[in-house]
Amino acid sequence: MLARICSFNLSLALLASIGIVLTGCGSGGPTLLPVSGSLTVDGKPANGATLIFHPTDKEMKLIPAATTDENGKFQLATSAKVGVPAGTYDVTVVWPDPSVQPTAAQKLQGLGDPGPDLLSGKYAKKGASGLKAEITSSTKEIPPFALTK
Repeated sequence: MLARICSFNLSLALLASIGIVLTGCGSGGPTLLPVSGSLTVDGKPANGATLIFHPTDKEMKLIPAATTDENGKFQLATSAKVGVPAGTYDVTVVWPDPSVQPTAAQKLQGLGDPGPDLLSGKYAKKGASGLKAEITSSTKEIPPFALTK
């Protein structure tokens, strides 16, 4: 039980810190470019995978992210706005098991961890995932990410 509470608290801390980073800039921030992409795992669309784009420029404080749809497609967003600043990014991917859902009581209490990563953490560590993206002012769609389990 303690491990589950600690895991939940760690998840909340992570989400809170991402939220702070994502809301750190006002309207005077960098130009956001509408960029989309796709993700497959073993040749099939990965529905519900989360991609985080970590800027390689240490000065960049914004962290774009996206979640894939049933076709494995995604649209990048930054600070709850569609788009991504131009730059080079290390990309991480986590794909929570959709069959693991919190109970009704957990939902009411704001508890419940996402399901285990279907990729077993293989692409979850920044700098070690092997995934990169280069976004320029002319980028509309990034090359597909084709992952394996």
